[in-house]
Amino acid sequence: MKAVTTDGPTRVRPLESMSVPSFGRLWGAGALWNLTRWMSIFVGSYLVNQLTDSPLLVQLVGTSMFLPMFVGGLAAGAISDRFDRRRTVMRQLFMLVPLAIVMAALVRTGAVRFWMVYLFAIAVGIGQVVDMTNRRALVHDIVGERLVGNAMAIESLSMSSGNMLGSLTAGTVIGLLAEDGAYALMAVFYLICFLLMLRVPSPPRRDGPAAVTTSLAEIRADLVAGVRSLPANRPLVSLLGVTVIMNFMFFSFMPLVPVMAQRFDSGPFATGLLASGLGLGMLIGAVVIVMTNPQNRGWLYVAGPFFGMVSLIVFALMDVFAIALLMLVLTGIGSAGFASVQSALVLSISPPEMRGRAMGLLSMSIGALPFGMLSLGLLAERVGPQTAVICSTSGGIVLLILWLLRRPEIVRVA
Repeated sequence: MKAVTTDGPTRVRPLESMSVPSFGRLWGAGALWNLTRWMSIFVGSYLVNQLTDSPLLVQLVGTSMFLPMFVGGLAAGAISDRFDRRRTVMRQLFMLVPLAIVMAALVRTGAVRFWMVYLFAIAVGIGQVVDMTNRRALVHDIVGERLVGNAMAIESLSMSSGNMLGSLTAGTVIGLLAEDGAYALMAVFYLICFLLMLRVPSPPRRDGPAAVTTSLAEIRADLVAGVRSLPANRPLVSLLGVTVIMNFMFFSFMPLVPVMAQRFDSGPFATGLLASGLGLGMLIGAVVIVMTNPQNRGWLYVAGPFFGMVSLIVFALMDVFAIALLMLVLTGIGSAGFASVQSALVLSISPPEMRGRAMGLLSMSIGALPFGMLSLGLLAERVGPQTAVICSTSGGIVLLILWLLRRPEIVRVA
């Protein structure tokens, strides 16, 4: 069957997007943002585990962080299509600085309670929605259609390295300065992100000028139009289905890593090192994708998850730290095929005037993650974390096969 093609990807140099003015600063802000969000989920999970020793309550850290993506994804996408994306990003970064300082003070004085971690996680989760629907859409505004695939692959480097370095940095800082030092460092990083965004211009929209209206009725009309247009875009429906399955059945394991590390009698640094394995693997995979610029991105989007899920099952079965770490690295390599091309695919297969809302639909699909985390936490309370991860991931493999048999369109997108 003939492949479905779009305007991208064209053959470009591996790092060509970096030559576009302002993209480097935008990428730098995103890299620091990814570092801090993975720091926050590790620090929160580690702290709640210390306070409660409950796998379910630990999982609720991730649930709190990713729930805003489901609740507010489409609305944030409509806002992205109507308002200045750069300013929206800057506002959310500015609000996170004092919140991180408050968390550092609460931990320092011993006044912190586990539910406070959830409130901070929700604030970071709102930032994730803004990043997904505004900063990443801003990437397309700056680099254009020809380079968007390359730019998003480079973006995936920051996401992967953030996953790896965020957990490792958090574990190291906790070991040296305790949890309050980690929250204080996050406040510094949020401030640097804000300063970098100050030097990123608001370019003219390549999909037309941004609307200046603040009418709720018009924004609501945008939301309705976004939902109604979905069935006609069959590759996007196929992609979103894969996204839902992966986030509910696969990525939901991440907050459980500090709990699963207890079987190795790991301290903070070793626990952070284990958690960084996923990010290291994603970084390795992302580097390969950037350097090779694969043409069939749709195939890569679905092939990587199968390899990643098999590796995760083996990780859950291992009782040797080094082998478990290796399997998490391999899990990350498989995940890179999924994560590296996701946003570029959405932007490429969506009409220009709908790109913000399409990213909002992607955010909502990723919003399946908190429900998966909650379900996995409940299952882990009953059968243990390792068995729960094996059951969830195995179910994900089956569901992914069934979905692609029914909706294979994304596989054929070049």
